[in-house]
Order: sequence, then structure tokens, then C-alpha cells
Amino acid sequence: MVKVGLIGAGGISGAHLPAYRDHSGTVELAAVCDADEERAQDVADEFDTPYWTEFESFVVEAEIEAVDITLPHSLHYPAAKAALDAGKHVLVEKPFGTDLGECVDLVETAEANGLTLMVGQMQRFHPEYRALKKRLDAGELGAIRHARCDVLANQADMFPDDHWLYDGAVAGGGAVIGYAVHKLDLLRYFLGDVERAASWQQTVDERFEDAEDYATGMLAFENGANADFFATVSAPAMPYTEGFELYGDEGAVHTLPEGEQDEGYVGTPTPRINTADDPERRKRFEPVEADTDLPTENAFVNEILHFAECVETGAEPLSSGRDNLGTMAAMRAVYRSAESGGDPVSTEDVLDDAGAER
Repeated sequence: MVKVGLIGAGGISGAHLPAYRDHSGTVELAAVCDADEERAQDVADEFDTPYWTEFESFVVEAEIEAVDITLPHSLHYPAAKAALDAGKHVLVEKPFGTDLGECVDLVETAEANGLTLMVGQMQRFHPEYRALKKRLDAGELGAIRHARCDVLANQADMFPDDHWLYDGAVAGGGAVIGYAVHKLDLLRYFLGDVERAASWQQTVDERFEDAEDYATGMLAFENGANADFFATVSAPAMPYTEGFELYGDEGAVHTLPEGEQDEGYVGTPTPRINTADDPERRKRFEPVEADTDLPTENAFVNEILHFAECVETGAEPLSSGRDNLGTMAAMRAVYRSAESGGDPVSTEDVLDDAGAER
């Protein structure tokens, strides 16, 4: 059993807590830290644990082996760095950080200290997406020639005007790093590393400061596939909606909605697949059945159980810090391209600038 300390008791931490509630024999929530004492105490009371309000002392004093970091983006690096320096394994929510150089530093620190460092890219642990990954690896769709992804939302419907996600200095940007990171990482999981990126972005809603609320772009993958993406967090009356499409030589995949859709969160829609070699299915799409090798239907729970297993066995996580430098490099290339007016930017150049080794 791995004893974990939670750093950040608000926001996305609520999606992490079921793992500790339902699988306490595998992973124990042994301590809690949040700058808001009331929030820290609320979670600590539920799990009958001590709590702290400063992560610097927490990582040294708490009786824990690992930390689960669910803080605002700009705090990912200092909290993770403090934990690694204190000899603790680290699971940090996506995005890995706001600065690629800081992410490189975390990877090097973890490797030098023999510690597990994992980024919370939970969609890799979604049962249907895991099943699709296996089918792609088996060559069921042949070579993938093109992909696309969309992330559509209206942030004003979800968060108040003073929320840190409007502040690019805290969030690291806007629609791309805060939202599209899910699907950009998922495309990397399916297709491999991005070679170069081009992007064009806008800030339309004046509530966003140094952060884009509209972004579109193109990705060229090292395997020869191309992709396009669109993300907005200012779409009027839009429920949170994500989706992707893959086009291969032998078939296609989509997550387009079918029939009437309810309002709400549509973040991990079930992929639907067809194959060209089956005449009965050539023009029909059928749902991808869930991967039964995963322990639960909950991607967050699966992610945290995987982290605990890696801590105990020393195995490299599926979404390790080293792996996720590729996602951060793609995202940094997207932003650098937008800053240049849309010129393509090489991820290799971005990684070289950050001093990263693949």
C-alpha cells in the first residue's frame, strides 16, 4: 500500500478522491495540504488524516511516500520540486507545468533520485481509449494519415470571472494548455511524437489576460500523419465538449455525437470505429468496447492505481514525466508558432532550447 499526500484540496481534487475512498487497501490518502485551511480540513476530516497549509513543510513532515498534486498550473513545478527534493514520488495533474525548462528539471531530479514522476493524463486510462490504442497498435486501421480534435467550451458558464484559469500567468495560457492539452496528449498516445506545429490564436473575451480563448492549428507527427485542432473556451451556450477523429488506410474512428445530446460535460465520448475490409461495416461505425484489463471504469481511479503500482514496482508510468516532455514540447511549439504569426515550429528546437534529451 502506498501512502499519498494530497496537495490541493479544491477543483480537480474531487475527481481524485474516489480512488482513495474505494481502494484504500492499495493507495491510502494519509495527509492533506491546501493553502485554504477550511478546504484542507474538510478533506482531512473525511479521511481522518492530519493537514497542512504549506506544501514546503508538508512534504518534509507528513508521513507519506508520495504526493498527488492538484494545484493551479503555475504551482505544479514548485510543489513537485519540493516533493522530489524531499524524496517523495510525484503524481502531478495535467498540464505537466507552465514552463518546459521547469518540466525538464523535474524529470532530471526524479531520475537522479530514483523516484517515480507521473503526469495526470487521465484520458490514457479511459477504458474505451485504451481499447482503441490496442486496436491501432494491431494495425486494424492501417497507417493513420490524418487526425483532428476539438475542444469546445464556455468557461464563463463554469467558473467565476476571478478564477485563475483566466490569468495566463497562472494557467500558462488559455484554451490550449488548460483544455486542449487532453486531446493533444491523447493524439500523441495514439500516433507518437509531434515533429512540428503551427497555430493561430485570438483573445476575444476581455476577461482573459495573457491567455487565448480561441486557437486553431496543425500538427505534423514524426510517423508522417498530420492533424488539425480547434479549441475555444468562449463558445456561447456550449456545453464542455471534446472529440477526435482518426483517418487510416483501412478505416476510421470518430467521437461525433449521435442523436440528441443532453447539456453537460462531454469530455470523453465513446469512440466509434469502422474498417474497410469488412463490407458489412465499411459504411457503419460501431462503438469501441471498453478494455477490461483496466481495474475500473473511472479513468481517474485507474490513473491513480497505476501510479501506486509504479511506485511499488519501480516501473515507468504510462504517462511518465519523461514521456510527457513530448506533450509539453508540442504545446510549446503551438504557442511559439502563434507568437510568430503562425510560422511552423519544430518540437526538436523547443526541446533543445529547454535542454531536454529524448
